[in-house]
Amino acid sequence: MKVYHGTNARFEKVDLNKCNLHNDFGRGFYVTSVKLHAEQRAQNIAERFGGEPVVMEFDFDEKCLNNSLYRTLVFEKPTRKWVEFIMQNRDRKNTTPVHHFDIVAGPVADDKMRRQFDRYEAKEITMEKLLSKVTYSEPTHQIMLATETVLKLIYPKITANPLSDIEDIISAVSIALVRNNSLDMIEAMKIVYNSQTFAQLTEESNELYKKSWQEIYEMLTQEMK
Repeated sequence: MKVYHGTNARFEKVDLNKCNLHNDFGRGFYVTSVKLHAEQRAQNIAERFGGEPVVMEFDFDEKCLNNSLYRTLVFEKPTRKWVEFIMQNRDRKNTTPVHHFDIVAGPVADDKMRRQFDRYEAKEITMEKLLSKVTYSEPTHQIMLATETVLKLIYPKITANPLSDIEDIISAVSIALVRNNSLDMIEAMKIVYNSQTFAQLTEESNELYKKSWQEIYEMLTQEMK
């Protein structure tokens, strides 16, 4: 799986001590499988703190999410437990981590959702109303790596990839799957990466990467029938 991190300056090593304790899933290094979201994040950070938008790319073996060697927590979609987990991590009264997971993956509680979280905390809306609102928001995805051990599971991209357009196609196709099939992002990514369409897309000689994402999406939907 290709994952991305949006920032305002390139760096060589992640310093977990500099990571914010009160993010969605707590202190850790955050990446996303959706390149567009990393690009937007990089732009926002550069506008707020200066510097230039930078999107760093990594390889990540998604099988680690099911590896018993690591303490993992995966939210396939927004749920009550997801909301409660995020609210615990964001609670600034907590001065130490509220969990001991190595990896946490799931949807992002972005700025579009923040107002709904605030309304729920103020008891203006119910949990059911909150979940109904965030479920129909734009699909998002993030993976948080909380320990030095699991940071070794991601590998930075060193050389240029002649098929770099593939990553943009995969992100667009995955988002389309989410929107059109009532899937969450993790389910959609699994379908894409396990498909024959993906295998053909990554075969350089086919030159499918030159096609539009809509054409690749049509190939995938035909395969799924």
